Amino acid sequence: MCSKVISNKSEDTLPFHTHSLPKFVIRKCEEELNETPGKKAKAVLELRSMLKNNPETSEYNFHDDLLVLFLRRNKYRMRDAFQNVQNFVNIHRKESYLFKSASDKYLDLPSCKGLVLLPKRCPDGCTIVRSQLGRWNPNEMPFEKLQSLFTILFLQLLRDPMTQINGFKIIHDFKGTSLHLKFLHSQSFANCVPGRYKEIHLVNESFVMKTLWAIVKPFLSEKIRNRVIFHSKPEGLLHYFPRSVLPAEYGGTLLNNDTEDWIKIANKYHKEYTVEGQPNFY
Repeated sequence: MCSKVISNKSEDTLPFHTHSLPKFVIRKCEEELNETPGKKAKAVLELRSMLKNNPETSEYNFHDDLLVLFLRRNKYRMRDAFQNVQNFVNIHRKESYLFKSASDKYLDLPSCKGLVLLPKRCPDGCTIVRSQLGRWNPNEMPFEKLQSLFTILFLQLLRDPMTQINGFKIIHDFKGTSLHLKFLHSQSFANCVPGRYKEIHLVNESFVMKTLWAIVKPFLSEKIRNRVIFHSKPEGLLHYFPRSVLPAEYGGTLLNNDTEDWIKIANKYHKEYTVEGQPNFY
């Protein structure tokens, strides 16, 4: 079992949309991620030099913000960040479909409605994403498109420094899933999306979920395995989230469960995304 059970019922949540970093996030960036303005500038130059001297990445002119994303993801461990960027480039070459914007015809399908950015952050600043995996219908959306939409959503969310620093808390809802679902077995996603995954909650346990977990578990790092939390009842999420950030079906009080069709906005932004990255939102 991972993660910290909340010891109080703090409702001091933050909206998803912010335009600057609160003081507590700046402090977290320094204390947890080992970042200071001077170290950041020096590390970007060093990482860029390493990539330019590497035959696999020398042709690319990576955006500074993309390099900072990988540095933050790896707490400024230079060799780890360097390897992470190489993995990113390799996946981009081998599975380029993951990085392509989806046709608009997919964005209004029921299959797409199961991927939601919740409109409030946790008190610690984490971004909350919910996936209702049972909504995916392979007859209306190919599996590769589903993978691509997941990748697009997370890569665009990571253009927000708040999300880079604080990370994600993900709720995978298995209600209505069937054995054709195989998304969690995709190693490409973990390799190409350099986020901080603080908690991964699996709700509405089913035979499918248990089967998938048995398949996926050996491929996950111990760190990630220890951050996966199973809930036999959705209300168990209230031990980890304030009631105000959760939809009503999980015992929360959130009335608006989506953030302004974020998947459509992310898909539009993503048309400009390349392996070299995009600027942060602020």
